[in-house]
Amino acid sequence: MAIIDVLKYDGPNDVLVWKWRSESISSREEELRMGSQLIVNQSQEACFFKGGELLDVFGPGTHTLSTKNLPFLSKLVGLVYGGDTPFSAEVYFVNKTVSMDSKFGLMPFNMVEPTFKVPVPVSCRGSFALIVKDSKRFLTNMIGTVKDFNTKTLSELFRGVISENVKRTITKISREQNLSPLELESIVYEVGTTVKSIINEHLQDFGIEIKLFNIESIPVIDEDQRVKDVVAQFQKIMAADVDERMRLKRRAENLEVYKVERSFDTTEKAAENLGGGEGGDAGGTGGIIGTMIGLGMVNPIAQQMGDMMAKNTPNAHQAGSVSASEEAIKLLKQLGELKDAGVLTEDEFAQKKKELLEKLK
Repeated sequence: MAIIDVLKYDGPNDVLVWKWRSESISSREEELRMGSQLIVNQSQEACFFKGGELLDVFGPGTHTLSTKNLPFLSKLVGLVYGGDTPFSAEVYFVNKTVSMDSKFGLMPFNMVEPTFKVPVPVSCRGSFALIVKDSKRFLTNMIGTVKDFNTKTLSELFRGVISENVKRTITKISREQNLSPLELESIVYEVGTTVKSIINEHLQDFGIEIKLFNIESIPVIDEDQRVKDVVAQFQKIMAADVDERMRLKRRAENLEVYKVERSFDTTEKAAENLGGGEGGDAGGTGGIIGTMIGLGMVNPIAQQMGDMMAKNTPNAHQAGSVSASEEAIKLLKQLGELKDAGVLTEDEFAQKKKELLEKLK
């Protein structure tokens, strides 16, 4: 009868649970004795079972088996012959490292596009990482009598639960936010966070936890021509929306220019009197000053005209006309800046320019 002196597991890291068994063909795999060495590596736990009952759980380190660290063993086995007495027990090594990069993917399912009322097939793919949090619960509720249990087996067991909850979450969030199937990429993080929380509630009973959960994409399956047409129309609408937002952004960035535009609009009636002031002064300053009042430029002009009149009263009319022409040129320059900033269109600029020049004749 073979006696085992050392128990340890040094196999592949993707094995979550490994049941110890003797390398000797002639011995029974569960045959142990007091004084045997149990070596538990980092991120491992070793669990002793006897008759389906958990005796103890050992963490990382080297342990010598005795009735001190297995206090119930003497009662269960009935040891009376000392430390070399053979006894049978089941020893499971549990890997508690994070099981990385398990993949999942959804079969395409239809979601109705709210604008075009067309069913659009969407899918989803991602990855997740599991970790054993409670070795006792995991072995009791998940493993049973299985000798080896790897990360692939675990992923396959829960992939269906994960896929179903991902589908439900995508549908729920898209309805709450009134999203088109073509906008689902915007909620990738939100879906991943929600699903992770839901799945962890299911896994608690099995002593497992999802440590990482990542939604890589929620793509539209556009193999059907109708779906391609919907995608094209949606992109066209979104492009127009982007153009409008950029126009509004330009206005916001040129707020002072926009204020000048509004001032110009509110003084259009005053500008209509340009050249038709009191006394029929067609080439005089009455109309242009009225326009300048609306634009907040009357004080500089009035001061300038007053100075010129004080110096040479007979030439006041001529000086006023020159000053008015200069201010009109300034106004044309401001209109050009409004056009360059995108506040005025080419047609609007041309019309304003034409009106102003005609009234200066």
